Amino acid sequence: MKRPRKRKISEEDYWKSATDIMAGVLLVILLVLMLLLLYLTQLNKEKNKNTSVADAYGIDYEVGDDFQTTTIYNEHLNDHQYDEPPNDGGGGGGGGGDDDPGTEIPTDAHPDEGHDKAAVFVTIVDEETDNVIKKDGVLFELYADKNGTGGLQNLHTYYPEKIEYKQYKTTKNGTFYLPEKITRGWYSFHNLTPPAGYGKAENLDFEVTEPADWPEPYLVKIPFSPSKNHIFVRNIDSVTKKQVGDEVYEVYASEDIKTLDGTVRYKSGQKVDEIKCDKNGVGSSKKLYLGKYYLSQKTPAQYYARNLTKIDAEVKLTDTAEKNAVVVECEKTQITLTLNDEYSKEPIKDGEYTVTDKGALKTDANGMLTVTDLDKDKEYTITLNKLPEPYRTKATNVKLTVDKDGNIQGSAVAAVKQTAYIIRLTIDVKDQIFGNSVSGFTFRLLNSKGDVVDEWDGNGSDHLTEGIEPGDYMLETNGDSSSQKKITVRDQSGMQSFVTKTWTTWDTVLIIGCALGAALLIFITIRVILYLRKRKKKVNGQQKNTVEKK
Repeated sequence: MKRPRKRKISEEDYWKSATDIMAGVLLVILLVLMLLLLYLTQLNKEKNKNTSVADAYGIDYEVGDDFQTTTIYNEHLNDHQYDEPPNDGGGGGGGGGDDDPGTEIPTDAHPDEGHDKAAVFVTIVDEETDNVIKKDGVLFELYADKNGTGGLQNLHTYYPEKIEYKQYKTTKNGTFYLPEKITRGWYSFHNLTPPAGYGKAENLDFEVTEPADWPEPYLVKIPFSPSKNHIFVRNIDSVTKKQVGDEVYEVYASEDIKTLDGTVRYKSGQKVDEIKCDKNGVGSSKKLYLGKYYLSQKTPAQYYARNLTKIDAEVKLTDTAEKNAVVVECEKTQITLTLNDEYSKEPIKDGEYTVTDKGALKTDANGMLTVTDLDKDKEYTITLNKLPEPYRTKATNVKLTVDKDGNIQGSAVAAVKQTAYIIRLTIDVKDQIFGNSVSGFTFRLLNSKGDVVDEWDGNGSDHLTEGIEPGDYMLETNGDSSSQKKITVRDQSGMQSFVTKTWTTWDTVLIIGCALGAALLIFITIRVILYLRKRKKKVNGQQKNTVEKK
């Protein structure tokens, strides 16, 4: 049996096979390149779509990030917030719940593809700066026709289930998309809750005149006016609580005053206004942005001192700012003078002073005297002219200057304290031997002229004499001029003491008793000595007789 002979491959067949393989590889490479080009084109399109709106409204978005949508549920409301256009194929917006954020919507999510409808992108802005207010949770309703005469418009998402939305809420970027496209015509946005620090937005009417797709939506700006209010000031007298008029205050920012659009309205420490109070002591600033401020008194009222401290004030969103006025207690420029006894510290009534341009003034029962209605930029001299008898003083004139701000040495009230004194002398007469205060004697104090200035009966304690003049005096006992003793009184405020001794009956009795006792003792001593001598003599005689007998 013959083995079949192998067919010899020709050179032509070999190259044909290799060519087919190479052609197939090139087609595959070309197809991959085309797919890659298509992908890059689509990616660039998505980039332009997402960044165009983001750049225009200052949204914090980076290319490559996926915008997410979140459905907020409660028992009354399903509201939707978008930073990215809903991918609904032209028919509407939608998204998953909290468990499935950012779910892609298939192109058949809505039965109507919406080629004649417009996608709407909304941003809230500051009315004054046109900057975006980046605040979430700002609620709106959508109505048809101007001023909302066409009724509330409820929009929907259709994937994965149909959900109806009656209110629309801004994201953290201060923007949102309507969840589905709307038809041509007039519409009106009604603001329900304004962002903090702003007033409620007025109804915004807008007209959709032509179709708009998600990459280039119909843009709606809703302006909000930043809230402002006045600072009201009411001045009262710190003592009488009566109104004080004609004061001027400068208003400064206590901090950087910033609104939610990121604009610094006033820098910390910046002067923002002046408040001029009327004759009733009431004044107000212009309308200022909400925040913390302080008042600095520029011009005080006549006879009042300028307040040198900062007065805190805050501008709040309230309709009763005038009722919440900053109450400033104004202090009158005054000199308060007190006059006391230097030794006893008791107040001295009816001390008479003269004050420049104020005439003669007297201290009251509390030893006090208050001088008010003092002119600014003026020096005042206070002189103590007269004291009630028998007071005397070494106090000198006091000079005080009221400066241009109505203060005296940096304070609204200048306190002047002065003292007066009475010459006080205590005289204590003691017995000569025991040093006890004596009684039963009459004492007189005579001056250098021999006049009696004080007289008293000794009662066993020292005697106080007040109001005498300084000098030399004589103390006389029981009217006996021979008993006079000299006392020198000095001109000083402290208590002066004088102690003298005198003979009393008891002193005499004691001396006599002592003398008699001494005499008796001598007599007894002599008798004892004589007795002892006699006895000794007798003993000696007996001893002599005995010896002779032996």
